[in-house]
Amino acid sequence: MNLRMTIFLLVCLGFSLAEDDIVIQLWEKKGRIRGHVLKSGKGLDYYAFQNIPYAAPPTGQNRFKEPKEPDDWEGILNTTVNERVCMQNNATAYTKIPNSMEISEDCLFLNVYTPMKPGNIEKASLSVLFWIHGGGYLFGSGAFQYYNPKFFIDADVVVVTINYRLGPFGFLTTADGVIPANLGLKDTILAFKWVHRNIHLFGGDSKRITVAGESVGAFSAGYLQLNRELRGKIQGFILESGSPLSPVAIQDDPRHFAFSMGKVLDSTFKSNRSEDLLDLLLKTPAIRISEADVPNDRYTAKVIGRNSIWTPTIENGGNPSAAVTKPMHEALIIGDFIQAPLLTGFCSEEFRIFFKNLTVEEIARIGGSYDQNASYIIDSRLHVADNDVGIAASKYKSIYTNGTFKNDPGAFIRFLSGDTFITPASRHAELASKFSPVYLYQFSYQGVMDGLLYLPNVTGTESVAHTAELKYFFEGVAGHAGDPTDYPESDQLTMKRLLVLWTNFIKYQNPTPNLNPTLENIVWPRVRGDNIQYLNINHTLEILSNPKSYDDVKRVLNNYMNPPLVVF
Repeated sequence: MNLRMTIFLLVCLGFSLAEDDIVIQLWEKKGRIRGHVLKSGKGLDYYAFQNIPYAAPPTGQNRFKEPKEPDDWEGILNTTVNERVCMQNNATAYTKIPNSMEISEDCLFLNVYTPMKPGNIEKASLSVLFWIHGGGYLFGSGAFQYYNPKFFIDADVVVVTINYRLGPFGFLTTADGVIPANLGLKDTILAFKWVHRNIHLFGGDSKRITVAGESVGAFSAGYLQLNRELRGKIQGFILESGSPLSPVAIQDDPRHFAFSMGKVLDSTFKSNRSEDLLDLLLKTPAIRISEADVPNDRYTAKVIGRNSIWTPTIENGGNPSAAVTKPMHEALIIGDFIQAPLLTGFCSEEFRIFFKNLTVEEIARIGGSYDQNASYIIDSRLHVADNDVGIAASKYKSIYTNGTFKNDPGAFIRFLSGDTFITPASRHAELASKFSPVYLYQFSYQGVMDGLLYLPNVTGTESVAHTAELKYFFEGVAGHAGDPTDYPESDQLTMKRLLVLWTNFIKYQNPTPNLNPTLENIVWPRVRGDNIQYLNINHTLEILSNPKSYDDVKRVLNNYMNPPLVVF
């Protein structure tokens, strides 16, 4: 090789290294981080920073403590790969943890993906999507392997994804301050504060952050609407298939489950002192806590099971760091929440995914238990008078079937889809719309991309299950596999439409600010009080009213429920 060619190659290599070596000094002197270059959906360069620590490791004596700011570090931290997911019992997961990832307590990291090369904070003007992953508060991760954001990047949106503590590590509490409540929510709040302080370094505008999530990620996004510290810092919210008004979004007996955990871990544990329980938990290996089978003996009707145990709870309002100090339902009624624009909705038959391993006969058997127990149909936190529970349950059930759930398992699934996801989302939209713009949707398009065609279908043609819409936004464990062009043209069109609607909302707080032929020139109307109009997203786009018999359900519940109002 001659000298001229050698010099040329060295110069090219130098430019390549300079392009790939993206280093940022974080705000408040935490330290420097190194990112790297990835390719967007259109093949354009974007800049990824993965596994950024936003909190100190919740390990050792920090286990079951509120999250703390991380220590500063020397040198440059390599943030180019996701390696950890938070402690989770993978036996409960619907998907497997990628082989490249480790289950660990030391997991409080976030990821930032930006189409703008960092370094010019004067041009930090991009809208930001702050994404909270789902997984029943039991599993999942915000890692790149789960949520590849490259399609949002093509719309000039900065994307942030996060990890937060799961299961008992995130939601076990003694309800007296010894083991604080809602640690997983508090992790999320601390992560948001990090983003608000630092996102300008990545080209994002701290005044243009939309908080979004799916399933329990939507529960968490909804609970962030209550946080007084975040008022004025969030531009909008997206709640996909989840509202804090859901019966499985909150539990009211956390101390019982905390001490049940102690007894599962040590059969000789008899103490009722919170300090003794904490001591036991600190000495127990994390994997044993994660895999402990704590009996769900308070919410036996909830067929999602353990999800009703490790969930948020209402805290003592005297705690300045409390995440939830009042029922979301009451807060929405009086307007005591962050009154920012909201985009929310549901899949047309959410609950199919939770029965994916059951036969029709098994579904019918579970439905029969509801036929025999009115209290399964009428949640206790509706505070219906004892002598009215039977008649209220009968009227509620009659909306879905004239017979029994045992003989009509399709009606049973429709009831569970409504009771757990659709009715709470519609109620949330209705109440919030009195104070800020709200856009409600139903995702009804059943395609190949969502990979859910194998699920049992006993409900009819509108049968799109929980998580389906995620496949059209992301690649990865939570998204779709392969290239979009591998899928039918109708799938590709649906993906394009969803991304236009969602990124319009992220940028303009309006999903249809202009007429767009891709969207059939439709104008998505706001929810206006009792007039619950919504966008039905199927092969075509259609404006409909009264989602899934919501008016009928509301009429029954309003007639019988009593304060304090918690769920709906």
